[in-house]
Amino acid sequence: MKKIFKYLKQIVTIIIVIFFLYYFYNNKEDLSRVLSISTPNLLLIIVLFAMVYFINGLFLKAILKLFKKNLPTLETFYVSVVSSLGNFFLPLRGGMVLGSVYLKKEYDFAYSHFISTLSGEYIIIFSVNAFLALLALIFIQLKQGVHSIPLYIFFGGLFVAMLLLTFVKFPIENIKKSKNNIVNKVLNLIKNILEGWNIIVPNKGLLLLLIFLTIASFTVTTFLYYFEFQVLGVNTQLVNIVLYNCLSGVSLLVSLTPSSLGIREGIFLMTSTLLGISNEEIMQLALLDRGVSIISLVLLFVILFSVRHLFGKDKWKVFSNKD
Repeated sequence: MKKIFKYLKQIVTIIIVIFFLYYFYNNKEDLSRVLSISTPNLLLIIVLFAMVYFINGLFLKAILKLFKKNLPTLETFYVSVVSSLGNFFLPLRGGMVLGSVYLKKEYDFAYSHFISTLSGEYIIIFSVNAFLALLALIFIQLKQGVHSIPLYIFFGGLFVAMLLLTFVKFPIENIKKSKNNIVNKVLNLIKNILEGWNIIVPNKGLLLLLIFLTIASFTVTTFLYYFEFQVLGVNTQLVNIVLYNCLSGVSLLVSLTPSSLGIREGIFLMTSTLLGISNEEIMQLALLDRGVSIISLVLLFVILFSVRHLFGKDKWKVFSNKD
């Protein structure tokens, strides 16, 4: 039984991949619709993805400055791409581990600081997503006459929880280890989040900057999803796409599979009525979004990696530091 649980993540991921392959094999019209998008539209989606990863790099750059690590913008952009690429192939936000290893090797930045501070960013991300989701739910109910009590409870509870973490000082040192591995992992995650948040929150300027960058990233991502909807001919309201974006963001809570593969789509399928899209359209959007996202990350990685080695590590840093 322990061996089965040990490989649960891999088993779940394989099952979900098989399901996707089976679905598109039996629904070739959905596959052909996604593959038929024009080159200009594809390029625009790639650019929008690049903007999201660049903003994530700025987020990382701002956090690292807190520890007197003034990394070049191109370097944090590169780390953002590497981490995001890792999340596509490693479960439980494994890309964060790749990023921490890289920063430790290149800049002697402690693993614990990186994991804690980036875990602390979850409070900002979940707060913004929960607040905007509640607004979207209210608008959808008023304008479209559709509502979901479970989503009100979930996002309301998430928002209140984030407010508590923001204004209440929790004694992290009192969090004890458990004999149960699962409980221990959850406790470690909570501890990392609280440690990171306690580092960030005293610096009000940094906190405001991180909130601004989170909102900027959310805005770009919303426009990205809107454009993907338009490309596939999916008709729905902007407020529904905002809710779609919020649901995508909180899927980080269940990162059992690489990039929450299947988890995010399952959430969309359960809320398709509120989102105003069909199950077939959800699958098309999943294929387009994940496919172009991987293409974007691979292209950005190749470009940044090539430029970095063309200039050499030292020249890259000098060149980048001009920003």
